[in-house]
Amino acid sequence: MKFFAKRLSAILLLTALTVSAAMPAAAVSLPSIKWPFQRVEVESIEPGEYDAEMVVGTTQQLKPTVMPENATDKDVVFASEDISIVQVGQDGLIGAASVGTTRVSATAGGVTIYYDINVVPDPSTVVSDMDAAISSEEIALGDTATISVSVSPSSAAATATVTFTSSNEAVASVNNFGRVTAVGKGSATITVTCGDIVRTINVKVYIPTDGIHLNTNYLVLKPGETAQITGSVTPSTAPQGLTFRSSDKSVATVTGSGTVTAVGTGSTSIIVSNGDSSSMVTVIVNRGGASSSSSSSGSETDEGGVSSGETVSDDPIIQQINDAQIEVVNLNQADIPLITSEMLNALRRTGKTMNITGEGYILTIKGTDIRNTQNTINTAVVFTPSTEENGLEFTLNDGSAMPCTVSVTMTGENASYGRLYLYNTATDQWQYLNSYSDSVVTTDTAGRYLLTNDTLTFVHVNIYAMIAAGVALLAIVVVYIVVKKRYWFW
Repeated sequence: MKFFAKRLSAILLLTALTVSAAMPAAAVSLPSIKWPFQRVEVESIEPGEYDAEMVVGTTQQLKPTVMPENATDKDVVFASEDISIVQVGQDGLIGAASVGTTRVSATAGGVTIYYDINVVPDPSTVVSDMDAAISSEEIALGDTATISVSVSPSSAAATATVTFTSSNEAVASVNNFGRVTAVGKGSATITVTCGDIVRTINVKVYIPTDGIHLNTNYLVLKPGETAQITGSVTPSTAPQGLTFRSSDKSVATVTGSGTVTAVGTGSTSIIVSNGDSSSMVTVIVNRGGASSSSSSSGSETDEGGVSSGETVSDDPIIQQINDAQIEVVNLNQADIPLITSEMLNALRRTGKTMNITGEGYILTIKGTDIRNTQNTINTAVVFTPSTEENGLEFTLNDGSAMPCTVSVTMTGENASYGRLYLYNTATDQWQYLNSYSDSVVTTDTAGRYLLTNDTLTFVHVNIYAMIAAGVALLAIVVVYIVVKKRYWFW
């Protein structure tokens, strides 16, 4: 049997060789055989759909397709040429980190393609408009001013980069925070830049005036008379040009050179200014004579029209009270540091009101409120930071008795305080005054006052009561010990 099989195989093989030798080579076609483990190379990579432009902070998924589909190595490796602009994970998720342009590569089976990515800013962080303003365009030498900047949209403020430059650092310098310092007299332009947006602010630096010194503080004239006001300004580098203005031209006029002409009876003020500071000359016009010592007496009305009921005083303040055509006399504290008995008498007699303007306050005295004219009133009110409480302290009339009720109106920063206390020397404590309202206090009490926004509370403890309580407690303890000792063994 085995022999027969071997002979059959040999016959078939011989037959096949004979047939193939007899046929032409082209007629022989054998099917190709592919083994299951044969490698299929990557031919190309399709990038898929993606956004070539990204906004900072956003992400997107890259979806490349490896061809052919039956390629042996289909694993894709991703890489960013600049990770500061675009970052990529091995799953193909890319994130826009900062503004710029770069490429992301995708590689599989030796084939590489590139994604061109352009990263643009978030519109909400891009400044589209900017406003710049300065606290004061005119700055005194040595002082500072602050530039405030606002951008639109407001969401861009956190990332906006603003720069400041001065056209003349010798006049005005500016730091990175917009603080302008006046360095020298003159003008300069501050340029504020944010990206492509530019704004400019013009500043002027001036030398402040220490004072205007006049040849007189008051004039007493009769109608038709003239007098000359001259003055100088310190320091010499401050503006020296003086202007003159009359508060009431029906009483007296003044020329640009300072020549005063008396027109009609009464009183007025000549305001002298150099544009930075000002001073005042009180002008009193009466018909009793040209000198301040002139007076009239008797019951008849003299030729000048001054009746015997009126007194022409050599004190210009009293004369101003007498001649005032209105019920209120306004003065600066520097012109009337002390209200004398004579002035109080003139106010009480005429029933007029005097307003005295000082630094941070206005002191008001009504003639109808004056009880006596024997005392005087010190018009200086000095505000100093309290060493005991949070606020400002001041003293009325140096602590001396007041001749009448006065009103003090707080002005400027002093008006920002909402509560007023009077120091009670008997209790050694601050006493709240409910008469203080709308920055005005009406009082007839001289002494020490406190302006504050705090509510002060005090616990008053009588030292004698404490001693008495201590003695009583000690007596109780002694009695208790004696009683317990008596019945110690019970």
